[in-house]
Amino acid sequence: MEFGTRSIRSAGQGSGSVEVTLPPAFRGLAGLACRVALRDGLRPELVLQPDLRAARAAFARVWALLSEGLGIEGHALPLAECAITLWPAAEAPGAMPRLAWADGLALAGPAPHAASALARSVTALAQLSAHRRGIAPGLAADFGAACGHALGGIVVHPAMQAACDIGAALLAGGGLGPEAALVLAAEDAGGDAFRDAALPRLRLLADQHLEWTDDPARHASVLVAWRRGVALELSGA
Repeated sequence: MEFGTRSIRSAGQGSGSVEVTLPPAFRGLAGLACRVALRDGLRPELVLQPDLRAARAAFARVWALLSEGLGIEGHALPLAECAITLWPAAEAPGAMPRLAWADGLALAGPAPHAASALARSVTALAQLSAHRRGIAPGLAADFGAACGHALGGIVVHPAMQAACDIGAALLAGGGLGPEAALVLAAEDAGGDAFRDAALPRLRLLADQHLEWTDDPARHASVLVAWRRGVALELSGA
């Protein structure tokens, strides 16, 4: 991945201090400690390796919350099963969950935490946890998106709108609508208030997706009903 050519400036020959001007896309990494390495040889390269331990810890906290809510405690965070990028991907969730280090760093920082970072991280890790709970592979991405929407209030990608709408309707039917308390709780993704609001929502969504795993025709009929409802809404009927 190329970001163009930048110059290196020195603070003076008697000092080891140098400055590299990076593209605006890297502004989110300001203040992050980086390991500096020189790859010497015919085409020497200067490598900046950011310290991402805080992001790993933030993902581990989200994973622990999901594990508690889904009753799959005892499983370590399986980052090796995710596709991880520095910045959030623009594509719709696929078969392999996708995490972004930038989201982990956002969640590792002080509250309030960005709803988008929370929703994307929950979506990926809930998708990853689905098969451990026994949810069908074909429902894993939908389950992840519904969890991300339930806890972060964000539809992670337009392709997941149906899963999010259906999940929201399920929660509302169970008396767990998107009240202001959850929005306030989500401002601190590491707080007890957020945990208390999140756990019953995760359990309800998991139970319903397990039911659909056993009865896929029922899930198909729910999708058809959702499409008909959207068509009627768009037609003004």
